[in-house]
Amino acid sequence: MPVKRKWLLAIVGVFSVLILTLLAVTLGTGPESRATPDAHSSPSDLSVSPPSPALAAVPSPLVTARASITKNPGAAHATAKRGTAKSSPATPESSASSSGGSALSSGGPITAGDSKANCVIPSLPDGILSQSLLDGITATTGVAYSCAGFFNNPAPTWAEWESPAPFRSAQYGWIPWLAASPAHRAVMSMDLIPQAVSDTSDPLTWEQACASGDYDQYATALAEDLVSAGGANVVIRLGTEANGNWEADYVGTSSAEMSDWAKCFDNEVTAMRAVAGAHFLFVWNPNICTENIPLSQWYPGNAYVDIVGADAYDKDCYTLEPAGQDGWNVFSTNSSTSSSSSPDFPSLANIEAFAVANGKPMAFPEWGLSSGDDPTYVTDMGRMFMADNFSFESYFDKGIDGVSQLGSSAPEGTAAYGPAFN
Repeated sequence: MPVKRKWLLAIVGVFSVLILTLLAVTLGTGPESRATPDAHSSPSDLSVSPPSPALAAVPSPLVTARASITKNPGAAHATAKRGTAKSSPATPESSASSSGGSALSSGGPITAGDSKANCVIPSLPDGILSQSLLDGITATTGVAYSCAGFFNNPAPTWAEWESPAPFRSAQYGWIPWLAASPAHRAVMSMDLIPQAVSDTSDPLTWEQACASGDYDQYATALAEDLVSAGGANVVIRLGTEANGNWEADYVGTSSAEMSDWAKCFDNEVTAMRAVAGAHFLFVWNPNICTENIPLSQWYPGNAYVDIVGADAYDKDCYTLEPAGQDGWNVFSTNSSTSSSSSPDFPSLANIEAFAVANGKPMAFPEWGLSSGDDPTYVTDMGRMFMADNFSFESYFDKGIDGVSQLGSSAPEGTAAYGPAFN
């Protein structure tokens, strides 16, 4: 090969590498396994890789994790008999829809009313939220999104608790995305406390201090951080799934524990609302697959709760069968023990009835296909959402913890999803 041609090819090759590198930095590409501000996996599954070049100068986001037990209710009931069918206040027809539906619209913002906002908890491989990423999910599902969810729990210390990672830098994308439209909302999952003060075997050790107002300063700092970063309208799932003993702020079962937990919630909400410019909405958010801790005994009160949420994945809490297999009446009325006929235990139907009785809209802050491809479950969740008083729903689309991402991993459920929620 002539020498001149060799040099020419070498120069072209160098420029090609430089152009590709610049494109990678501009787009923020990086290793898929990088821990993101909203990681949602069991602690043993977390692996942290070096950040992408685009984020090299940005402080590393808080690595958060949620216990996978949220998606896998009580293995102790693996051989339990199927629950007896009971009537539900909202009983949709059990038939999967085909693809189609109305024209796409992301709708308005989440409100403390029947706003029916469609949200998603997205996978963020590079730790960056963008409209193009959400548009990609829309292209798959046929549903447009005005809100996106992330997890600020568990937080190791108060310092991480009061400074949610997505709001530490605009480079994570949440701040500019919220500023791009008045309809955009972030839905943030929070424990009442960080892990540093948690004691799930004796919750009163922290609940009494919080109920006395000792932690109000941290709630104030959290609200000030959010408002200053452009997150004055964040929807806060405060005390997410605290009726599950996998959470740092597990409520406990004694009357004193439940009472102090509720007072702690009240104090933190009061402190955050007092910050100038704050317009937060607060979600009280039980999980339906827990022991029968009475709803009324740890409810913070109507003055402190804007929305009542229920996390309800596609697995009957008692039979452990897919919801579509058990049927809506069984799925919506079972709890993990199914040993009580009391309307105060946390089944999906009971939580909705509790919300109605207290004049609050419902929400599905987390839901997803955790038992394979189940279009009947998707359709039934959509029917309940569209028929009743619902503020928002948020599909867990991260593709971890055994929950299927919408798309090729669940083609029938995905085909049902668009028509069900449009």
